[in-house]
Amino acid sequence: MATMSDIAREAGVSLSTVSYALSGKRAISAATRERINAAITRLSYHPHAGARALASQRAGTIGLAVPLAADVDAHVVMMFVRSLMTAAHAASSEILLIAAEDHEATVRVLAEGKVDALVVMDVVEDDPRIPVLADAARPVVLLGYPSQALGIPRVDFDFEQASTLAVTELHRRGARRLVMIGSPAATQTRHATYADRATRGFRDTCARLELPARHLVHDHEVDSTGQMIRTILTNDRPDALVIHNESALPAIHRALAAEGISMPADLQVVAIAPRETTLLGAVEYTAVEIPVAENGRAAVTTAPDLIEGRGDPRDQLIAPSLIERDTTHRLQA
Repeated sequence: MATMSDIAREAGVSLSTVSYALSGKRAISAATRERINAAITRLSYHPHAGARALASQRAGTIGLAVPLAADVDAHVVMMFVRSLMTAAHAASSEILLIAAEDHEATVRVLAEGKVDALVVMDVVEDDPRIPVLADAARPVVLLGYPSQALGIPRVDFDFEQASTLAVTELHRRGARRLVMIGSPAATQTRHATYADRATRGFRDTCARLELPARHLVHDHEVDSTGQMIRTILTNDRPDALVIHNESALPAIHRALAAEGISMPADLQVVAIAPRETTLLGAVEYTAVEIPVAENGRAAVTTAPDLIEGRGDPRDQLIAPSLIERDTTHRLQA
């Protein structure tokens, strides 16, 4: 199978010139474009994607790098995929799914013009993909918020402010001893940006309010949720929980019920989670909701501006709001 390097040798140009010809990101002379076109034809190099990109500068497709890591909640990932597909359809684009862990494939679909832009999910701090993606011939959007993005636009929910809001609202409702049940250990260890920012918001806000802050990681598929809850209730019993681990929420709910905990009378709880995960039996949790659909729309609608070169790429942090339901005290009017 012919490669871009083969096309470059056949046409007598550099590899970067082939990449720019396919992407349309830089101007290429008509004579050079004709040589590249001819080389593509002779070598049968991805004729559909290549010819379409050269002819129209558009593939009509947005790539989505989807995480397959074991510590990522597949149900929540599919919520994001669905929201991105819905937004892409509304923008008359298709979605091409790529395994986020396959860095070579991620770079290849950009270089070969198979997508007009790429949205990358599950970004970590110091993500090794960022330097390569920053030099890609096609636009890239990060669905995540690393400290350094090298100019790649970042779109995400403001997880740091979500934790800040959860702690502040619990404090307003009388909570003074808080525990946060955070993401699994693997998520924390690889420094997924959403986990790092949520943890930082919890700790910093507790420090500002002079509250003791206990942060726990929990791998509910490996460790006993019941034992964790019993330990929390036994050792310096808290009066409020912040839960940022939507996949563990059902198990935590069952464990609290098994211990005879009544919410909010015995314990106030705020979940940082999508709405779909916060209704458990007859109880709907007070939540700082992760707006999955809004996140997806923001990421996908950023792509056309980048593709068309409209304006400067902007970072977007979606502000949180607290939805008061069954598991917190109501504030007096």
